[in-house]
Amino acid sequence: MIYSFHYFKHWIQAKIYHAVMKIQKERGMEKLSRCKHIGKNVWIDGDSFFAGMEYMEIGDDFNCGRGAWIEAIGECNGQTFHPCLVIGDKFSMRNNCHIGCIESIEIGNNVLLGSKVFITDHFHGSITKDDIDVPPGRRPLSSRPVKIGDNVWIGDNVCVMPGVTLGNNVIVGANAVVTHSFPKNSVIAGCPAKIIKMLQDC
Repeated sequence: MIYSFHYFKHWIQAKIYHAVMKIQKERGMEKLSRCKHIGKNVWIDGDSFFAGMEYMEIGDDFNCGRGAWIEAIGECNGQTFHPCLVIGDKFSMRNNCHIGCIESIEIGNNVLLGSKVFITDHFHGSITKDDIDVPPGRRPLSSRPVKIGDNVWIGDNVCVMPGVTLGNNVIVGANAVVTHSFPKNSVIAGCPAKIIKMLQDC
């Protein structure tokens, strides 16, 4: 009798879990229904935030953790933009990542992001003395394209800043701030990030 009760309890818990997962997936897919392109086998956690889906192209086997914030911004403070956010196949990111695009962010195939990764192609302002007297929230946005190659692994709490290109097979260590571009096969870390080794030398 005790065995039957425990079996029934686990059966109920499994049913509830799968029902919740189904609802979360349906809610996630609703958020992406207006994407320019959406691939097959896409998983979006239900509490993620997406904006500007009409500017996004998402490939097959896309996996998005909790608390994601992905936005392609078409208008801000009177400025108009034509963003292009492209994410390739077999992309996976963990929880609380933020991707913000006003011009161009291109992410290749087989890319893995840890938790709390921030990728942006824009700044508030031009980072010059001309902006000193303008409150940061009112400064015109300036941008430079970001490109991340195939087979790139980006660790937890990494920031990838405007104008950065990461070649194929790059590994970015946790907590790095990536302010300039790196070639393929680099292992980078630090604030600001620098090369610590090359994979072909290992």
